[in-house]
Amino acid sequence: MPIQVGINEILLDDSTRLAARARAAGVDVILDITADVPHVFRSFAGVLDEADQALDRAALFLTQHVHIPGTAAASAG
Repeated sequence: MPIQVGINEILLDDSTRLAARARAAGVDVILDITADVPHVFRSFAGVLDEADQALDRAALFLTQHVHIPGTAAASAG
């Protein structure tokens, strides 16, 4: 589960607790904390480099963890 949050975000503590509890439950978690970005910074894709990079990291996580039947990745495994 990718969790992305800004370092100045009011939800930072909630995000770190969620990541810790998910890990304790055996969930594969990546906690991605980004400095100097506004709330919902990923909505600024195409404007903020940090947003583009965060979306790329989330997409990479999903492509590594979600297997769709009938795709090359699913048939290779």
